Amino acid sequence: MNGPRAGQSTPLCRGPTGPLEELGLAWLVLTRCLSHYLRVLVGREGLDLPAFAAALRQIGLTVLPAISLVALALGLILASQAERVFIDLDLPRLPILSLGVALVLELVPILVGILVAGRAGVALAARQAGLIVSGEMDGLTVSGLDPIPFTLAPVLLAMLLMSFALTVWVGLLTCLALVAWLWGRAGVPPALFVDALRQTVQPGDLAEALAKPLIFAVVIALIASVCGLSAGRDPDGPGRAATRTMIGAVTAILLTDLVFVLLR
Repeated sequence: MNGPRAGQSTPLCRGPTGPLEELGLAWLVLTRCLSHYLRVLVGREGLDLPAFAAALRQIGLTVLPAISLVALALGLILASQAERVFIDLDLPRLPILSLGVALVLELVPILVGILVAGRAGVALAARQAGLIVSGEMDGLTVSGLDPIPFTLAPVLLAMLLMSFALTVWVGLLTCLALVAWLWGRAGVPPALFVDALRQTVQPGDLAEALAKPLIFAVVIALIASVCGLSAGRDPDGPGRAATRTMIGAVTAILLTDLVFVLLR
């Protein structure tokens, strides 16, 4: 097949023109990334390790202080509300603690997903839109390089790994903050919290809490790619792509979580 002539845009770089084409582009992005990973595993292609390392730093290390502070704040907020229930309503402590654990399992994946969307998803969309505005995306296509694995594959893999790691980290910090507050302020022994964990956290619940951020990461990456590739060639394209990505990703995260709730 002949490449595009000078001054022409490839269909990919022109972007989708409607919702159905956006869904098709999302499917195309996903299948091309999965195909790239398969070829990497069998040794036919190589993963862009510098881009992968940069994405890991961007998604994980740069947001670690902020997300740790948010996790501590979330644990203290939940603990303060539980303490008020203990004191004002004099309700049994074990059921309230079990409810707190359930809230942690539900809120932490959503919180991590939103932070990953704001950091990595927005950056990915802006980068892809910038490549289209500058004409570099056309250059990649003319050179015989598939732009989707080149721009997305390292970032998606980093998003999957860091979303899982951040979910574990935030969950632990939130629980530690909750236990410390209730132990110091309300005299609730840590052993009672352990009992609440045993009653609340079933293997299926834990698997769901750890699987959610992985699904969120894939959804965020697909939305960011579609928004970036459909941003157009005007200078406002990257900013428009970033805004659409953030709004779309947060909406998709909440709707995806709702699906999990309805399927229980």
